Amino acid sequence: MTPDERKKVQDTLLRSAEQVMRKMKDDADYGRIENLAHEAERITELTKQKEFPTQRSQEFLRAIKIIQCDAYEHLVGDLLNGLIHRLRSGDEDAKNDILTKVRENVALAIRFGADESFRTSVDRRLQVIQLTTGEGIDKRAKAEAARKTELHDTVSKAPGGVERRRAIRYVDPALTMEIGGIKYKTLNWSTRGVLLEGFSEPLELGSFVKATLSSQDVPGGGRTWAKVVRRIPKRHELALEFPDISTVVLALMHEMKLAGIRHEPG
Repeated sequence: MTPDERKKVQDTLLRSAEQVMRKMKDDADYGRIENLAHEAERITELTKQKEFPTQRSQEFLRAIKIIQCDAYEHLVGDLLNGLIHRLRSGDEDAKNDILTKVRENVALAIRFGADESFRTSVDRRLQVIQLTTGEGIDKRAKAEAARKTELHDTVSKAPGGVERRRAIRYVDPALTMEIGGIKYKTLNWSTRGVLLEGFSEPLELGSFVKATLSSQDVPGGGRTWAKVVRRIPKRHELALEFPDISTVVLALMHEMKLAGIRHEPG
């Protein structure tokens, strides 16, 4: 195989993996959990091809674990919300069924990378939910839940009334994005885009910039393209959107988990 032929095969494999991963993230966003295992297996098979770039294969394998972990964490949050309604209605059979599903999906989330703090937050929330009555949750329990438990209620309405999960925006730790040799800090960030502070350069809406994304707290990061979607000159803020799910951000999130750094939603 000539170098040109090898490059074409590599590009084809990468495009296929990126296409499957976009589908996988969309399925996770829409709650189609049953599709994730097959999509993860498909990406894994692609990365095993000898022509697949080794460095990119590790990136994709980390990304699919993060997508699955995030999906199961969200599913647990949805199940816990449903448990509240069942307890209010006194439906014991449904309550026990939901509790079983909660335990199963907590185990899956941990299998794909959730740490023990996630299990602890679920246990705390279950303790609070057990205090639910027909009138709702006891005020003291609700206050304790707000203080101790990281809630996973990130469902929003998409056009047409279809429920869709939005990409969670994180504020801490801040990331660094370098554009044109200048480094900026993020006000918030997600797998879909970033909001930067201290930006005063004239950029047109809809234009694309090439940037380097990194974190001072963990190794990794990389180059990425991003589209200018909003400028707020008075506050010197710039909102950028990634063309696809950012594998750079997913890899940084994975490194944060390995380092024991929790990325806090904003």
